[in-house]
Amino acid sequence: MTERQIAPYEKFLLTTSRDPSPRTRSFVRDLTRVIPWSFHFTRGSCSLKDVADELAILGIIRAMIVHERKGNPSRATFYKLVDGELIERDYRVRIKGITLARELNRGRSVFTSESKFRVVNKCNSDFGEQLYTMLSLFFDFNKERELPRIPDLKGIAVYFSDDEEGNIILEFQQIETKEMIGPKIVISDVYLGKKGEAIRSLMKIIGLGSKSKG
Repeated sequence: MTERQIAPYEKFLLTTSRDPSPRTRSFVRDLTRVIPWSFHFTRGSCSLKDVADELAILGIIRAMIVHERKGNPSRATFYKLVDGELIERDYRVRIKGITLARELNRGRSVFTSESKFRVVNKCNSDFGEQLYTMLSLFFDFNKERELPRIPDLKGIAVYFSDDEEGNIILEFQQIETKEMIGPKIVISDVYLGKKGEAIRSLMKIIGLGSKSKG
């Protein structure tokens, strides 16, 4: 059974900016191996029109593109396919650093049609809530503060945590085995766009979190 046959959620494509470094390519492959129902497209020198055509062939309408600076992943932008054209969404994240799965001696995910994609926010800052909100605009996942104590729970958990510098650390776990898998990502900033900024303002009014970004 293939990923395309078992996907219960809306699928999406992961790729890079043009002519990426080997490290950025490896990072995107790492993400594809731990995020269920994602597909990797080798960008090379392909234009956005080429990416849009690939999305149409796959029957996918969402894409995330990882950009780089000096050979390292630096930010992620998000797109939606509209009338055959890729339209950039009004939100993005800035990547401060990454550690590849092979550098951590970590494996890839195993998932089935029963697997769930869960995001567990352990941050004490409103920056964590902002990132939580932004990703929920793009990905289909179960939002948690702790994993539910359900027998035979299956899927992938993404953990958010604060570091001492005010960044957010993202790490992945295979829920069934509790094994950490995939890359480690350090997020230094998130731009939520107009809709997200309204949410951010509301969060500040109600006093959610103790730190902010941007």
